[in-house]
Amino acid sequence: MRARIAAGFLLTLALFLVTPPARATPREARVPLRDGELRLGDLSKALCRELHLPACDLGLGTIDVKRLRSADGVAALNESLGEGCRVTVNDDALVLHIDTAKLPRNCATMSKAVRVFTAISRPAATAAQAARYGLQMPAHFDPARPLVVLVHGLDCDRANWTDMLSLLTREGHQVACFTYPSDQPVADSAALFARHLTDLRRAHPQSRLDIVAHSMGGLVARAYVEGPDYAGGVGRLILVGTPNAGSNWSRIRMLLEWQEHYQLWRHEPAWSPSWMITDGLGEAGRDLRPGSAFLTSLNARPRREGVRYTVVVGTQSPVRRVTAGCLASASRSIGGSAAGVWGVRQLKNGLGRAADRLRDGATDGDGPVSIASARLPGVDDVVFVQADHATLYFGTAKTPPAAWDTVSDRLARR
Repeated sequence: MRARIAAGFLLTLALFLVTPPARATPREARVPLRDGELRLGDLSKALCRELHLPACDLGLGTIDVKRLRSADGVAALNESLGEGCRVTVNDDALVLHIDTAKLPRNCATMSKAVRVFTAISRPAATAAQAARYGLQMPAHFDPARPLVVLVHGLDCDRANWTDMLSLLTREGHQVACFTYPSDQPVADSAALFARHLTDLRRAHPQSRLDIVAHSMGGLVARAYVEGPDYAGGVGRLILVGTPNAGSNWSRIRMLLEWQEHYQLWRHEPAWSPSWMITDGLGEAGRDLRPGSAFLTSLNARPRREGVRYTVVVGTQSPVRRVTAGCLASASRSIGGSAAGVWGVRQLKNGLGRAADRLRDGATDGDGPVSIASARLPGVDDVVFVQADHATLYFGTAKTPPAAWDTVSDRLARR
C-alpha cells in the first residue's frame, strides 16, 4: 500500500509543482474518500480547484487508506514535503493543508521528497540499508599506526576494494572502507564522510589518516579534505581515476545503477527495491557532469595545506582492452596443426599483433575520465598508468590493480 501511495500521491502532486498557481496563498484541499479509498482523479481535481489551475483528472487508480492513519504513511508524506504540504486523514476525507510558497519546485527538491518519503515509509528496509553505510574499521585498530581509508566510486561499495584491500593488508597496513549512498548528491556523501572522520578524529586525535579514493570517491574525499568540516589528520590523498572536471559518461550512469542493484539482489538478503530510491535518484550523476554547480564550487577551493596529493591517471580506453582481449582469444584459438598452415599462421600472428597494439596504445583517458579531467590544478605528483577506469583498481588472477605500484609507493613515503 505504501508503495502505491508514494507513486500515486507524489506523481499527482508533481504535476502541480511545475506550474505556479494563480494565488500563492495557503490553501486547504479536501478530498472525499469512497468506501475508505482515495481516488487519485479526485485528488487531482481538488488540487486544481484549490490552486486555481485548469481542471485535470489524472486517472491513476485508487489508494486504500483504511489503515493510513495508524500507519506511518502520513508521517512520511508530511516529512518528505516539509512545510509546503501537511496531510491529515479523517473518517470520510483526506485533507491537504497547502502553502504553495513553500512547496518544492525543482527536480532536486522533488527527488529529495521522494527519497525521504520512501525512507520513512519503509523503516525496516531503510535501517538495513543504512547499516551498510559508514566507516568500516579494521578488527584491531591501533591508533598509533597510520590508517588507510578506501573510498569507492559511483554505484559501488566496499566490495569493489577487495583486491586493493588484500594487497594493503598483506603489506601490513591498517585499512578502513567508507561506504555511502553513491547515487545521492555528492555533497551529502561528503557530509557523511566528514561526520565519520570527525568522530574518529575526536576519539583518536593523534591518529594519522591516508585516503585512497577511486573515481567519484575522490570528489567525496576532496569535498571533505578541502571543505570547512575538515578535522585534520590526513597525511596523503591519492586520487585514482577521479573526474575532477567531470565526466560525460555520467549521462549513462543508470547502467551502473542497475548493475549495482542486481548484484545486491543476488548477494544481499536484506535487499529491498526501495533501496533503488533511498540511495539517491541520480543526483550524483548530475553532480558529475562537467560544469555542474557542485564541481564549480569544489574546484574553486584551494588544495589543503599539509596534505600530499597524488593523482593516478589511466590512459587506456576500456573498449581497447575488451577488443584486445577478444583478438588475443581468437589468436589463441588457432592451434594444433592448423597454426602451421600458410595463411592461417599469418592470421594467427596478425591477430596477436593487433591485440598487442591495442593493449599497449595510449588514449586520452581511461574511458569515463579524460586525462584533462583527472588532472588537478596545484598537484604536481601525477602518475600515468596504462589502464582503463576499472583495471586501475581491479586486479586479475595474474596482475594486481594497475594503480597498486603507485599506491604502495606513496603510502610507504612518510
